This record gives sequence, structure tokens and C-alpha cells, in this order.
Amino acid sequence: MYMTFGGDYRGAAANDAHAQAHDSHGHGHGHGHGEPHESPWVMLGPLVVLAVLSLFGGFVGLGNHFEHFLDPVFKAAVEPGMQEPVREAGGKSLEYMLMGISVSVAALGWLLAHLLYSSRPQLPARIAASLGGLYRAVANKYYVDELYALLFVKPVVDGSTTILWQGVDQGVIDATVNNSADAARHVSDELRHMQSGNLRSYAGWVAAGGALVIAYMVWMGVR
Repeated sequence: MYMTFGGDYRGAAANDAHAQAHDSHGHGHGHGHGEPHESPWVMLGPLVVLAVLSLFGGFVGLGNHFEHFLDPVFKAAVEPGMQEPVREAGGKSLEYMLMGISVSVAALGWLLAHLLYSSRPQLPARIAASLGGLYRAVANKYYVDELYALLFVKPVVDGSTTILWQGVDQGVIDATVNNSADAARHVSDELRHMQSGNLRSYAGWVAAGGALVIAYMVWMGVR
């Protein structure tokens, strides 16, 4: 919240840098994405309702108004001869203690954010520089994503590229389709030469076919 709404306004500089980057690549139109503006109430309204409910919703349970709300249901579910669950002593004090701890942690986080990003914004850079490699490890989430990409993502991508794409897709499927098309084209090219339009050539092909038929019949008769 402090980095978004506090400090110097950074919207215009970001838009100018974005527009200059587009202009340098030849895609610019002389403007960026416009100045930041508030969302319409059709989007803000549900968020406001949720914010109010989250702020005051926890107070509904104060006073144990709903503590015995489902007692009739649980009492009906208890079989004859069975004892009802014994309520722990000191439950209310434990509940208030946990509420106080959670609110205190939230307040402490708010104060820490105010210190680091509002009153003394130079502290985060100093802390990061003093921690060195530990800060980089935490900032990079202990390099879990990099390790996962190295052990799982890269082998799967390389394997699918080499085996499935280049081997199966290109080497088997595409090669089969392309070779079939090439073979059909070569056969059609050879047969196309028979359709020359020359009557003497047609007569020669008929005579050759007749000779083959007669030779086959003689061979069958000899057998």
C-alpha cells in the first residue's frame, strides 16, 4: 500500500518510458496507456462491501451469541447412554488471547511497513545490502522455481522437442505423409506420359497389352 499510494508519483514516468520503448521499436503511436484512473463503482462496490464485512465480520462472534446455535442438532445426534462433549475450561480466555495475538501481529506488520516504506525508505536497500546472499536467496524464493525448471521443466521441454516433435511428428508422421504424396506424384507423372494424344502411341500400348495377354494365356495353356 505504501509503495503504491505513497512517495513520489511514478505513473507519468512509467508511461513515458513505455511509450519511448514502443517508439524505439517502431510500434509507437505517440502516447502510452494513459494516466492511472479509478475503477468504476460497478467494480469498486463489491470490493467495498467485502472490505466492510472483513473489518466487522469478526465481531459477530463476540459474546458467544452463536456458541449454542447448533446445540439442538448435536444433542439430537448424541445416542442414549453417551455423554455430551465436555467443554474445555478457559476457552473464552484462549479465544481472546489468540485474537489479541493476531491483531498485534497485524499492527506490528503495519508499523514495520510504515517504517520501511514511508518514514525511512532508505532502510530496505541497506538491509538487503547487509544480508547479501541470504537476501537474494529469499528474494528468489530459495531458487525453488529455478531448481524445478532445471530438474523437470527443461527435461520435459527438451524431450518433447527432440523425441515427440522432431522424432515422432516430423520424422514419422510428416515423413510418412510427405513420402506418400511424393510417391503418388511420381506415379502420376509416369502415367501422365501415357496420355500423349498420339494415336500411334496408343496403338503401340494396346498391342503391347494384347501381347502380354496372349503370352499369359499361352503360358497358362502350357502348364
